Amino acid sequence: MKKNSPLYEDEIDLIALFKIIWDDKIKILLITIISFLVGLGYNSQIPINYLNSLTIYPSKTSEFIKFDNIQNLLKLSQSNHSLLDKFINELADNEEFLKSVKNTKKIQENFEKFKIEEQEIELFKYAKLLEIDQQKKLKNYKINFKWHNTDEAKDVLQDTINFTLINLEKSIYEELDLALEEIYSFNQLGYLKQQRQIAKELNISDIPYGYTGNPFYLRGYVAIDKEIEILQKNIDKEFKLYKKKINSLKKTNIKWIKYNISLIEEKSLKNTKLILMISILLGLIGGVFFVLISNVFQSHSASRKLDKSIMK
Repeated sequence: MKKNSPLYEDEIDLIALFKIIWDDKIKILLITIISFLVGLGYNSQIPINYLNSLTIYPSKTSEFIKFDNIQNLLKLSQSNHSLLDKFINELADNEEFLKSVKNTKKIQENFEKFKIEEQEIELFKYAKLLEIDQQKKLKNYKINFKWHNTDEAKDVLQDTINFTLINLEKSIYEELDLALEEIYSFNQLGYLKQQRQIAKELNISDIPYGYTGNPFYLRGYVAIDKEIEILQKNIDKEFKLYKKKINSLKKTNIKWIKYNISLIEEKSLKNTKLILMISILLGLIGGVFFVLISNVFQSHSASRKLDKSIMK
C-alpha cells in the first residue's frame, strides 16, 4: 500500500490540477480573448508586403541566327545562356532597379523630406528588396522583389528589365564594333606599314629583278605603297560590309532573354493566420499559468490564516 500511495497521490494532484483549470476556465478564456485581440491589433499594424517572383529564361537559339553569323565572322562566341548571364550581371549592379524604384509614388513622397545629397543614400537602402536566385538545374534565374503593391511591383520589374536590356544591348554592340576594329587594326596592313617605315629609313625605294622574298622591306617602299593601296581598298570594302551588317543587326528586334511579366508569382509576406494562432496559444498558456499561480497564492494565504487561527 505504501509503495502505491505516491502514485495515488500524483493521480489525485493531476485531477486536482485539471479541476483548478476547469473551475477557472472563464479567466483562461478571458485572457485568451485579450491575447487574441492583442495579436489582431499587432497584425493590423504590420504593413502588407508581397513577394513578387519572375522567372527569366534564356531565349531560343533560333532567335540569334543573324547575331551568330556576325559573331562567327568576328570570331566571337556567346551562347543564349551566356547572354542570359550577361543580362543578370547587368541587373545585379542594381542601377536599373533603383532607377525604376525611384520613379514610384511611394519613394517620391518619402524623398520629399530628404535633401538631394541624402536621397541617393536613402535610395540604396531599397536595393535589398531585389534578390536574384539562380536555378542551375533549370538553367534560368528567378527575380524576387518585395513590395507593398503587386501592380506597382509589376511596373517596377518591367521597367527594370527594359532598362537592363537597353544597357545589355549597348554593351553587346560595343563589343562587336570593338572586335571589328581590332580585326582590321592588327592585320597585314599594319605589318606592311611597319615594313614600309623600315624601307624608308634605309632609303630602299625599289629593288630591281622583282624581289619577292623576306624580309619584306627589301622590296622597297614604292612596291610596299602599292601593296598597301590595294590592300587598303579591300579592307575598306570588307570593313564597310561588316559594319553595315552590324548596323543592320542593331535594327533587328532580338529577344535577348525570355520572360512573361503576366506570369509573375505573388505571395503575401504577412501571415495573419500564424500570428492569430500564436496569439491564441500564448493566451491559453498564459491563462493556465495565471490560474495555477493564483491558486497557489490563495492556498498559501488560506494556510496562513488557518495557522493563525490555530495559534490563537
